[in-house]
Amino acid sequence: MTTPDTRDRGSATVVMVAVVAAVLVLSSSVLAAAAIRGAEVRAQGAADAAALSGAAALVGLVPGTPCSIAATVVVAAAASLASCDTAGSVVRVAVTVRSGPITVGADAVAGPEPAPSPLHR
Repeated sequence: MTTPDTRDRGSATVVMVAVVAAVLVLSSSVLAAAAIRGAEVRAQGAADAAALSGAAALVGLVPGTPCSIAATVVVAAAASLASCDTAGSVVRVAVTVRSGPITVGADAVAGPEPAPSPLHR
């Protein structure tokens, strides 16, 4: 009969601690990436909606000034309006969204399509 080797005692515990630590690091990285991607999507949606509503106000479909309407839409989307510019009948909007310590930005442009150039027919 052989006696068990006592040098291997506790080695499974060390391996399990390493595996659990690796799983925790990997899962927290995935969750952080998912939170940032969600903030990017939310920022782009807020920017698109704000630019479209600002353009609607610019052409008279919605009462109010374009940038104030865009700011109202951005606040309703839980974002912050970074900038709002109008040129002709085009509205350009930049929006930021915070996701924990990270700030994510997006911008959008809305307005009528420019007339085609006679050279590009």
